[in-house]
Amino acid sequence: MLITITGPSGSGKSFIANYLTTLNKNIVHLNIDLVGHEVIETEEIKRKIVEHFHLDTRNNQIDRKRLGEIVFNNQEKMQELSNLTWQYMEQKIDEYIKDNQNKIIILDWILIPKTKYFNLSNMNILVKATKEARTKRAMIRDNITVSKFEEREKATLDFDESKFDYVIDNDSKEKTKVMVKKIYDKSIISG
Repeated sequence: MLITITGPSGSGKSFIANYLTTLNKNIVHLNIDLVGHEVIETEEIKRKIVEHFHLDTRNNQIDRKRLGEIVFNNQEKMQELSNLTWQYMEQKIDEYIKDNQNKIIILDWILIPKTKYFNLSNMNILVKATKEARTKRAMIRDNITVSKFEEREKATLDFDESKFDYVIDNDSKEKTKVMVKKIYDKSIISG
């Protein structure tokens, strides 16, 4: 079974995915942001990104903060980064799925609706939260300011709720856990 979880920054995608993994040892979770971080550290991709976005490197490392400033507030620049990295990310995701084919796999990423995995998925979950809650979470998680969060919001997707099997409002962790457990009982263990 393949499950995708998406939503805007700070909505709680990974919180929900991680909670699901505690309910069943046969559930595995791949945070695709981490795949992206791994891919941009490969020499070939690093070189392409540095050249394309005119970045400086220190100690042979991409300045991810500067790269984020470029792509997070501009959908066109975000697409350019995706064009440079996606085929490599897709290879790693495909390998992960193959290696875990006998498990319930959760893919968690803000851009998952733009990928083949969204259509291949057995269940698509959208996570929502108030902008205030998302801002606070992102500020704590990523050590950013409100203005940096606002820049990220400019590059986020508009999610069409009708394309999802479940929409979870994640403004309270305890209420969210109850809702996720109901989804698990109804659609995952019985699926």
